[in-house]
Amino acid sequence: MSEVKYGLGSKEVQDWMREYTFAPRGLGFVEPNAATLDSAKMAAYNVVKSFYQNHPEVFNLAYLSEVTGLKEEDIKARIDRMYHEHSIMFVMNPCVGVYGWGLYYWLVKLKDGCDPSKKERLSNWYQNKDDICTGYETCGDFDFFNGNHMRVLDNLLSDVIAPWASNEIVERVQIVPVRRDLRESSVNMWDSKEGYRAFMFGEEERERLLEVQDVLDADDFKVIEAINNAPSVGDMFDYDVLHELSGLDAKTMKEDLMKIVDEGKYIVPMIHINYAKLGLTKRFYVIKTFQNVYSYRKAMIADELGSHKCFVDMMEFTDAFYDILVSTFAELTPDENVRALLSEYGEIEEVKVCDSHKQYRRWTCRLDDENDYWEECVFTDDFLEDRCSKEPVMVKLDESEDC
Repeated sequence: MSEVKYGLGSKEVQDWMREYTFAPRGLGFVEPNAATLDSAKMAAYNVVKSFYQNHPEVFNLAYLSEVTGLKEEDIKARIDRMYHEHSIMFVMNPCVGVYGWGLYYWLVKLKDGCDPSKKERLSNWYQNKDDICTGYETCGDFDFFNGNHMRVLDNLLSDVIAPWASNEIVERVQIVPVRRDLRESSVNMWDSKEGYRAFMFGEEERERLLEVQDVLDADDFKVIEAINNAPSVGDMFDYDVLHELSGLDAKTMKEDLMKIVDEGKYIVPMIHINYAKLGLTKRFYVIKTFQNVYSYRKAMIADELGSHKCFVDMMEFTDAFYDILVSTFAELTPDENVRALLSEYGEIEEVKVCDSHKQYRRWTCRLDDENDYWEECVFTDDFLEDRCSKEPVMVKLDESEDC
């Protein structure tokens, strides 16, 4: 364990928290000047989200051509093809901690020998529960990994977890509140100590990606990388096109979104790669440190792991049995490499592993194209709600009963 720093009573107490965009804290804070997701200041994002499906030119084709060396019409055709074959989706991550939401993920382990049909019915309930903004069906040490943004923890417990947690097939449920969201979909978030908005995808992983699947080619990947690595959100979109489509002022849309994304650092728009469409497996490593490890040291470990581009998602938890989560694409990053890296940390007590071939949603956007719900977005909020006042409607997992 490293030298003790930031001790209580010292001049440097909690100074480590000031090294981040937002002090690591977990639960939601309502902060001034945060533009709501339906604010006029979010107009540029909302116009792109509404039109990119049929108008790839909302992206800055001139910038993309300069970076990739591809012709603008080729780039436009590639974005159009990738979207309609459902290999990519344009999404955004908001820093829920400035809007007053806590970000509560939770892990579910079913009992050994559980009837697969009952797991499937529970999985379908998760898929259709709009409050679950991001979620995965998994296998291994856990069977599901889901997350909610909620203002009131009791609302999560009573409305989202209580309807099924006491079912006979459930062994345990473990809530892992997110203290820091460092990376999602290979893009660094506001809680990453360095490289805000950087697209983190290693060279070795890129080479293997092009070998193991034939949905995306090298030029497709160049386009995705260029969009996600745009130096500023002002470079990401063609605001004149956004004006033509919406009638809104191009300059105002650009300035507003740059203040939110580049300066405020609490919204991150990005291209999400639909790993299931590519036939990839997302592998989660759920890390538990010893309980005597100081909070600042846990943050340092997460930061150090964040320097590795093989990790697709990274979260640091608080007030939970587990402390850090990282994920890889199993076909691209050998398991032994990850385990060797984690074994270098004497602070780590245990690592649980589970694999996912199915993701329900990517920040409220549905991914189940097999049900014709691709990109359906239902944004939920428990603002002014008391969901504890009603008896939960229990999930029924027998085939003879409706869920």
